[in-house]
Amino acid sequence: MDEPMSPYSRFVVDGFDADALLGVVRDTRFEQRLLASGHFRACVQRLVFPEFSLDSGAYTLPIFASGSFSQGMIALALAVTCEEPMWANGRWIAAGQVMVFAEDSELNVRPSPGGWQWAVMLIPREVLQRESVRRLGRELRLPRTGWHSRAAAPKDARNLREGVFSVLQEAAEWQGVVLPEQLEVQASTLLGVFIDAVGASDGGPERRGLGSGIERRRDAIVRQAEAYLKSQLENAYDSRALSSYLGVGERQLERLFHDAYGHGPCHWHQLARLNLARSALRRAQGRVGVTEVATRYGFAHLGRFSVMYRDVFGESPRDTLRS
Repeated sequence: MDEPMSPYSRFVVDGFDADALLGVVRDTRFEQRLLASGHFRACVQRLVFPEFSLDSGAYTLPIFASGSFSQGMIALALAVTCEEPMWANGRWIAAGQVMVFAEDSELNVRPSPGGWQWAVMLIPREVLQRESVRRLGRELRLPRTGWHSRAAAPKDARNLREGVFSVLQEAAEWQGVVLPEQLEVQASTLLGVFIDAVGASDGGPERRGLGSGIERRRDAIVRQAEAYLKSQLENAYDSRALSSYLGVGERQLERLFHDAYGHGPCHWHQLARLNLARSALRRAQGRVGVTEVATRYGFAHLGRFSVMYRDVFGESPRDTLRS
């Protein structure tokens, strides 16, 4: 007879690996790109309950993550810990402030420098509303499309963060077969703190999910700039061409990129090429060499490429190729 699957799983990514991080949220694909130099380490945890799941990741360095949540699932997301507010879809979100995403909604997120732990609950809309009626006596105000986030009271933010942290800590200590009663207690705790946090901040007038028109416009410009730069990864960065393509001044683009990524579009372009080169080297399996990969992503000078690569990832391209 097969052993029952554990509802809790944990794995560590030691050294940045975009492929290993793709599925850190259940049934989704979030592309992630390293944004700072140093040794990257991530501890990723998952709890699967009969009706919903919780994923969490603790990262040592800031990344940029982009993807869409599962179809048929509401996503409740937050920063459990972060030294400064994180940038998400054009807005700044403080630790403990819950973001509510409708089914199949997109998230683009970047934490500020320093340690960062995030958590995401995926839950069917009908289950969340059923449990909200039981706990609050009413349904939550949930978006039909897009997302919304409202500032949480300090007490609610603290209770949510502590609730998520305590559940994950206890699950990490489980040994052997997990009893249904244990799962039920953990599920009740998580549902309680999430519902209380969302319910405490949804009593005001309905607001558009992506914030103000200015925020949406800024986010759209950054997304368009990203798409253009991705089409130019084999070429040197050209600020005038990017500005002309978008119809936006170069100084404004610098400000928008610094808000979104913590650096300008030129550095974004360089980091994007380095991240793609790293993925190619990790997948090479002896079929290609460092020079071929560097040339493919627009690095004409192999020595400079190796120096930049080591500065960001903490190892040489040849070390990655051999690993």
